[in-house]
Amino acid sequence: GAAAVVGGDAISIRELQDQVRDVTVSSPEGGEPTGDQTEVQQTLLERMIQHELLAAVGHDEGIEVTEAEIDAFIDEQVLAQAPDDDIGPLVAQNALTEDTLREFVRDQLVAQSLIDRFGGQEQLIEALTEKADEIGVDVNPRYGIWTDIFLEPSSGSISEPAGGGPTAAEPAPTPAGSAATFMTSAR
Repeated sequence: GAAAVVGGDAISIRELQDQVRDVTVSSPEGGEPTGDQTEVQQTLLERMIQHELLAAVGHDEGIEVTEAEIDAFIDEQVLAQAPDDDIGPLVAQNALTEDTLREFVRDQLVAQSLIDRFGGQEQLIEALTEKADEIGVDVNPRYGIWTDIFLEPSSGSISEPAGGGPTAAEPAPTPAGSAATFMTSAR
């Protein structure tokens, strides 16, 4: 089944579960379940949906990110924060793996280019929201409800309504932080 469908392209439950497993296995605890798996699932699914939306808006705007730009960002922003060039704990703390880091950095660079082009983060959020409305984002109710550009928690039940709307203990992160804040703010 699908965890979500973005513009007709399915993000499978298996794909989401594989990413959750990879993040859990790469954690500093060595594969021991840490924290709330539901929160990890929602963080990863939100990121996967945002990736599709950023790719679509970036494509529409002709934004291209090279492998050299990704390498430079990782060298300047990620490795600079990693003692002894060990990025494992840093990526795990941000629900990433060394394999998913490059895609995440690509998304950050596309988002920053779009912010520069549109004149600000609010304009980027507006463009992503419009793209989501245009192409459609449908989320399996067990994972939450798609609102603008964020995945809001739901009851987790496909038969029980989410009472009272989403709870927001913390504001959801935006898909694009500045390079200086990359990898420093956990959700």
